[in-house]
Amino acid sequence: MKQRIRGMLVVGLLLIAMSMISAQPIEEKQPIKVLVFGMFEVGENMGDFAGEFQHFYEAYFDGAESYELNSMPLTLYVNEEGVAGAIAGMGKAQAGATLTTILRDDRFDFSDTYILISGCSGMNPERGTLGDVVIADALVDYELGHAWKESDNPKDSDSLFLRSSGYDRSGYIRLNSSLVDWAFGLVQDVPLNDAKAAKEYRKLYSAEEALETPAVRRGVSVTGDSYWHGKASSEHADDVCAAYDAGTYMVTQMEDNAFGVVALNENKLDRLLVIRDVVNYDQPHPGQSVTESLDASSGAFSIGMENGFAVTNSIIEELLSDWEYYRSAF
Repeated sequence: MKQRIRGMLVVGLLLIAMSMISAQPIEEKQPIKVLVFGMFEVGENMGDFAGEFQHFYEAYFDGAESYELNSMPLTLYVNEEGVAGAIAGMGKAQAGATLTTILRDDRFDFSDTYILISGCSGMNPERGTLGDVVIADALVDYELGHAWKESDNPKDSDSLFLRSSGYDRSGYIRLNSSLVDWAFGLVQDVPLNDAKAAKEYRKLYSAEEALETPAVRRGVSVTGDSYWHGKASSEHADDVCAAYDAGTYMVTQMEDNAFGVVALNENKLDRLLVIRDVVNYDQPHPGQSVTESLDASSGAFSIGMENGFAVTNSIIEELLSDWEYYRSAF
């Protein structure tokens, strides 16, 4: 009898405990409308010489909630409007790890999120100028595939690169054309800043395009973990693009294909926008060596940060202005 009563008491206590647990309110995930990344910051997040993230921090995240996600250290900032942002880190491995970590954090709802990459880049002086901002319509990986040195090039080969279909998924990523068309149409007339030092540096190049004033353009963004530089390296980038029938590239950087692969893995590729501002030419001017060019100041870094922010910010503000429409658009 006593054992039966004890058993009934245990069952009763279990039922009470389970009812208390089920009565606890389920914490809703925080919806994120826009997730914006810079790759690095020069110093602090506000108040000093601005890198890629500072302008966004000052506009959206000063005083916002912050979340430490892992030991990179990676801090995710989230404001009351549903805008989130972080410094992703440089290079493909770090960028991919950062985006994966954030998208898989179950405190947040990324179902409708637009992912915006805003960072600096290099450009062939025959395709644009310092201070330009480029909306990417495709991403090409500079390294994925088979490549060899010119000294080893077979006589019957006119390229130093051979595409391998096993790398196609990561090597050539087309972005959502409807989203890219919309973004470019929205920002193509955004006023861009220029600087006296950049104007003087442009004069060292002979191409007409290099001498133009900053503008918003669109085209292919080439990703390489190596910060390559020089005319031959630029030609190799075009060879890689040609292997994918991607045309010629517009900008070069070190992260975009990693972001693209993660977005593809997480079923978010249709919501990815890549915005790259041009802070240097990817090759020397006449009479300048590669190392001299790498050491030189183009005078365009700060205007690149300002122009990249101006264009990206225009996109963010438009998305927020009519969220009920944009949450299901494109």
